[in-house]
Amino acid sequence: MPTIDMPTSPGISVSRFGLETNTRRFESPETKASQRMVLGGARWIATYSLPPMKRDKAANWQAFLLKLEGGANTFNAYDPDAVNPRGSAGGAPLVKGAGQTGNSLLVDGCPASVTGWLLPGDYIGVNGEMKMVTGQVNTNGSGEGTIPFKPRLRNSPADNATVTLTRPSCEMALIDDQQAIWECNEVGLYMPKTFTAVEVFS
Repeated sequence: MPTIDMPTSPGISVSRFGLETNTRRFESPETKASQRMVLGGARWIATYSLPPMKRDKAANWQAFLLKLEGGANTFNAYDPDAVNPRGSAGGAPLVKGAGQTGNSLLVDGCPASVTGWLLPGDYIGVNGEMKMVTGQVNTNGSGEGTIPFKPRLRNSPADNATVTLTRPSCEMALIDDQQAIWECNEVGLYMPKTFTAVEVFS
């Protein structure tokens, strides 16, 4: 089944969105000296809360959650508090050169000679992955810039792959099969609804 889009109305009232990093710590039982390392598999986790609503508005959200069939299907998840970048953004950025890996990406197709094209805390989407920018990105006279981000790339994007700046998203699935249960009172008002999902990838 194709990845599903969340309804846009009514909007999410409260969100909890962040990165679960996958790390390992080794500590000596004798000296307590420690070593730490970052492993692959960092993933985004989201908890979304919806406001109280009547059935005419709740129905779209109910249908969305049912289409997910518990954790079987996936949806396009994003941070609703950071849909647009803080930087000036603009242009039509593309990956400049194949084979790029790690925690940065060289792009072109940006406006030329811009200071603060992207700012720390902005999101980008590339190759089906969602990243948070960790430093200010300036562009040169050719409209090129290097974007630093976390988490690191899982797969190397193709040359000229599109870089999304507005509402970047990642693929998430509900954490269990009970996320679609609702409460409604005697006057037909659906109570605030919260559901949690985690990024999935192969």
